[in-house]
Amino acid sequence: MEGIEKLRWAKALIEEETGGKQRLLAGWDGMPAVQIADGCMVGLYFALLKSQKTGLYDCRVKGYIRTCGGYSPSARLKELTEECARIAALVAQLEAADIHGDEEAVAAFCEELKREKEPDGNGEGGG
Repeated sequence: MEGIEKLRWAKALIEEETGGKQRLLAGWDGMPAVQIADGCMVGLYFALLKSQKTGLYDCRVKGYIRTCGGYSPSARLKELTEECARIAALVAQLEAADIHGDEEAVAAFCEELKREKEPDGNGEGGG
């Protein structure tokens, strides 16, 4: 897999591994961004950054805890621990994939994301 295929794979993997609670969409700047459902305690950060050395866009993936501090019962702590483990495994899998693409592949992928977000006239996303 190269370029746009890896980006499409990453998008599908994120949705699959999070049960659709986190999705890769076009962000405010047109670049990919993760939309996270309100109930998620752990979030995924996904960015494509242009390398000054290679000119390619390299994928940066991180996980972060979205919950606020405070006291929690054991059940809530167990849920948080399990969600952290799932996101950590997802981040590791995406990091290992070494996702990068040239400007053309990234632009095409971003255009796909924009089309999915735009209505098709029936009140549903196109694509």
